[in-house]
Amino acid sequence: MGLMSASPFEQQAAIYSLTTLMSITPKDTYVEFEKHLRNLPDFYLHDSLSENDIQVFRTPEGMLSTELGVYVAEAVSAKNTKQAKGRFRVYEDQDDMDQVNSNHSTKREPASREVAGMGKKDTGKSTKKIDKGKTAKEEARDLLLKEEASIREKVLEIQKNLSLILMALGEMAIANPVFAHSQLPSLVKYVDPLLRSPIVSDAAYEALVKLSRCTAMPLCNWALDIATALRLIVSEEVRIHFDLIALVGEGEGKEKPLLGLFERIVNGLTASCKSGPLPVDSFTFVFPIMERILLSSRKTGLHDGVLQILYMHMDPLLPIPRLRMISVLYHVLGVVPAYQASVGSALNELCLGLRPDEVAAALYGVYAKDVHVRMACLNAVKCIPAVSSRSLPQNVEISTSIWLALHDPEKSVAEAAEDIWDRYGYDFGTDYSGLFKALSHINQNVRLAAAEALAAALDEHPDSIQESLSTLFSLYVRDAGLGEDSIDSGWLGRQGIALALHSAADVLRTKDLPVVMTFLISRALADPNADVRGRMLNAGIMIIDKHGKDNVSLLFPIFENYLNKKASDEEKYDLVREGVVIFTGALAKHLEKDDPKVHAVVEKLLDVLNTPSEAVQRAVSSCLSPLMQSMQDDAPALVSGLLDQLMKSDKYGERRGGAFGLAGVVKGLGLSSLKKYGIVAVLREGFADRNSAKHREGSLLAFECLCEMLGRLFEPYVIQMLPLLLVSFSDQVVAVREAADSAARAMMSQLSAQGVKLVLPSLLKGLEDKAWRTKQSSVQLLGAMAYCAPQQLSQCLPKIVPKLTEVLTDTHPKVQSAGQTALQQVGSVIKNPEIASLVPTLLMGLTDPNDHTRYSLDILLHTTFVNSVDAPSLALLVPIVHRGLRERSAETKRKLHK
Repeated sequence: MGLMSASPFEQQAAIYSLTTLMSITPKDTYVEFEKHLRNLPDFYLHDSLSENDIQVFRTPEGMLSTELGVYVAEAVSAKNTKQAKGRFRVYEDQDDMDQVNSNHSTKREPASREVAGMGKKDTGKSTKKIDKGKTAKEEARDLLLKEEASIREKVLEIQKNLSLILMALGEMAIANPVFAHSQLPSLVKYVDPLLRSPIVSDAAYEALVKLSRCTAMPLCNWALDIATALRLIVSEEVRIHFDLIALVGEGEGKEKPLLGLFERIVNGLTASCKSGPLPVDSFTFVFPIMERILLSSRKTGLHDGVLQILYMHMDPLLPIPRLRMISVLYHVLGVVPAYQASVGSALNELCLGLRPDEVAAALYGVYAKDVHVRMACLNAVKCIPAVSSRSLPQNVEISTSIWLALHDPEKSVAEAAEDIWDRYGYDFGTDYSGLFKALSHINQNVRLAAAEALAAALDEHPDSIQESLSTLFSLYVRDAGLGEDSIDSGWLGRQGIALALHSAADVLRTKDLPVVMTFLISRALADPNADVRGRMLNAGIMIIDKHGKDNVSLLFPIFENYLNKKASDEEKYDLVREGVVIFTGALAKHLEKDDPKVHAVVEKLLDVLNTPSEAVQRAVSSCLSPLMQSMQDDAPALVSGLLDQLMKSDKYGERRGGAFGLAGVVKGLGLSSLKKYGIVAVLREGFADRNSAKHREGSLLAFECLCEMLGRLFEPYVIQMLPLLLVSFSDQVVAVREAADSAARAMMSQLSAQGVKLVLPSLLKGLEDKAWRTKQSSVQLLGAMAYCAPQQLSQCLPKIVPKLTEVLTDTHPKVQSAGQTALQQVGSVIKNPEIASLVPTLLMGLTDPNDHTRYSLDILLHTTFVNSVDAPSLALLVPIVHRGLRERSAETKRKLHK
């Protein structure tokens, strides 16, 4: 073929001929040319080039690729005489390097003699050495030079052929832009991959510029910008330019900078769409640019414009990149929840054009972190013709995604998925590969759903339990080898396996118990990640709770054998021993009350309480409670020992263990034991002991654990202890103040509606006290009320926030600081997505109303609310609105009415 000829004249003539034919018989010409493209071996040869081949290609002739950047030729050294001894200076002659990269057809003077001489200036000695004959080292180097010359020639041939093809392709497109426009999607397939090429990227870019000129009028006027943006996207250098796009809210009131690359393109797209949507081929060509803008991790100033353009191109009959559009809209919805209404409608419209084989990809949204994205996905999938007409084909990917959504931790998502599952009409089957993969998903909600979904599938197919357990154990071993640094499939995967075992506790059979318990003891309880260890421990306790009663004789020997054996690895043994003791405690509640084993188990549990791990201590506390019915005679000594540990131990971990143990014992013995054994009296004395910080901290730790373990049963004592808790907030010792904060959170989280009514008046009264310490303590406790149950929260926050805003003007700086911290605590529990993102702005409006009220109102004015506004959100909004209504400015009042 003339195009592949060695003669430049024949090459040029071939290109002229092709461009002429394109204007006469474009279709036939392009079909033949495309056949040649598909069969061209240079594409395959290009893709098979190694990094070493490219390195050799970039190395000047006469030099080895391993010498590049190490040796300096005499000519280069001479140019840098001012620099210290250039014999081994790093190669940095940019002109020479550019010449090598741009023009390999012109041979240079061989430098082998200079290099072989190692930069020596005494050429006479070199000549004598050559006369004596080459050394073995020099002969080996010459052989390598020949090999590299052959590689260089091969790469140069590929570069020449692909550059000619790309030049011809671009010229043919320009010769008949109307026909080329109809073929843009197929033409781009040949150009895009070569934009990343280390040898023909410039030629590919030139071809892309010509293809950009074939887009519809007037979009083709931005051809150079479009081609540049596409090149940046493909070469993954787009971030450098994309970071220059202003985010929403930035740069207001400042002088506008010159428009950047992406701004110019979006302006061009907007202008081109004024008379209607773009032709489908032009839209598909520029869609990667819009996609990249919308894939930003935050809302930019271009989002609104790009979405408006996207919404114009939703026709279900046109061959648009529908799945990519759906995927990018899921991302946008996760980043900017305020787009929920418009993006939801767009997703529904896009799904109208999906084929049955595209349903699996459209269900990708059920793996999103945000509930509103998962809901939008399921609502859109219902619009797919194959779903609405109940004609979906049986497909593992489809069934896995719907089954996963069916077991979503969010009830509304599960209900929406139920309707789609009914329309799917097939059983889930026994292919759990998708569920196993989802167990290591980056999002916690997906891992939880996968665990529940796997348990439900095993319940329907009990015969697959044994094989599934083996798979889970194999996955654990694989993920354990990856270490904690691998977020995707390391500790997250192991956590997912723990969740799966916890969820599957109900469906396990008696014959599965030894296998699971042996796995937990031999591997999982010694996991290097504390979170995974805690979840594996909980999974084991759940399995024992479900099956222990009927399998005491089966499980007890397994635990006792481990506890009686000698430790090979002391640290690992300690971790596992703690877990096994807790398993034994969980199993012991199924023993007879007079069984002597119970006393031995309680002793071991009390010993494990000293472990400085909250997860372990909490588990021990739960195990102790049911065993107390067998320990009535030993209760006084037991309580006394735990109180001593709580008040007198030197280590914080042991004191906290004593608090958890005491709470577990009290729960098992009953509420009356608080008075019977003088526990409340001891705690009161501890609170009041001004000479011992350990006693005060220990009392607070016990108060926290009792609130947590006893819940609302402990509420009468909470009211009595409140004044003592208030005093602790202003304690001089930091550890005591921190314990008071934790105790307040635990207390507030368990309060009933009646409890809130009893506590709130005394706290609000404390704000009026003249002593600043009392005020500070009351404010801190009011902030802790943010951790109340949702129903109580809606009752108390509207009363709390206005009082906290008044405190911000207090004369004492520590009271002001406490007020700001309390408001931040209130802001942290807001569930409304729109308000949650505005919390810092609203808090500024509350803390500094003179300077920030108007700004806060402006932000609210530009916010679209698509979710219900909960009580905590209103508690933050109303004071700002109230402040705005009191201002004299007519403009501010107009904003409020809007």
